[in-house]
Amino acid sequence: MFRWFKTQKKSLPPIEPLRSEDFTNATPIYHFFTDLTGIHFHQKEATTTPKLIRFAKGHNCFSFEELIEKLRADLSVREDLINLLTVNETYFFREKGQLDFLARRSRTLSTPLRILCAPGSTGEEAYSIAIILAEQGNALANIEIVSIDINTEATQRGRAGLYSKRALHRLPDEIKERYFLVDNDSYCVEESLKRCVRFSSCNIFEKEFVELGVFDIIFSRNMLIYFDPHTVEKAVQQLKKAARDDQSLFFFGHADLIVTPSVLEAHFEEGIKYYTLKKV
Repeated sequence: MFRWFKTQKKSLPPIEPLRSEDFTNATPIYHFFTDLTGIHFHQKEATTTPKLIRFAKGHNCFSFEELIEKLRADLSVREDLINLLTVNETYFFREKGQLDFLARRSRTLSTPLRILCAPGSTGEEAYSIAIILAEQGNALANIEIVSIDINTEATQRGRAGLYSKRALHRLPDEIKERYFLVDNDSYCVEESLKRCVRFSSCNIFEKEFVELGVFDIIFSRNMLIYFDPHTVEKAVQQLKKAARDDQSLFFFGHADLIVTPSVLEAHFEEGIKYYTLKKV
């Protein structure tokens, strides 16, 4: 019996060879991400590369070469990377001057009204537009707002409509009481607002964007600043496809456009700059 115990050999798992790390060249990852989204990191590589290294290790990659192979093969990993690198903080009533101008202009616009937010991030902009228009006396049933973003986590949060007190810091108390329900330390968007806003995970350079249809108002604020001049031109051409006609209004962030694109015409009214398609 004791002889039996002595002759038994323990079955040990095979020892995996140690894998050496190589995170010396992140350039292929940046090129891949720019080709995928249009976004570049020319001024932010020093602060972004450590995030890429942590991301790679979290996906069991020991080099940027391994990571790019996984990105090409696995859609879920690509989505995770997009979600990591496109997180933007926003809040309600941001750049409110444009929203107030739209509210005043809405008196002359026919309904139903379709409005695009591209990108829409976590929904603060879309819901802000709905609130401003409702306060102006517009029936929300006659308004459809489509908020798109390549960050799937952002669109999920927008759909949930749950926000921190910080996100509402610019809202008057009466607006908070009228359009939000308090949920512990959070604020939940009222259902009438949710019904007029639709969220979609979408890249403006993909065919799904064109399938969204055409719009009377197009907000594209603080997206073009992440593109190089060539990609800005491509993005504006895509946004042009989303315009219903040459009466559609375009609103951009203050730093988005250095020069007016050839397909757009700039207008200044009441201290606000907006654009329409240039008439042929």
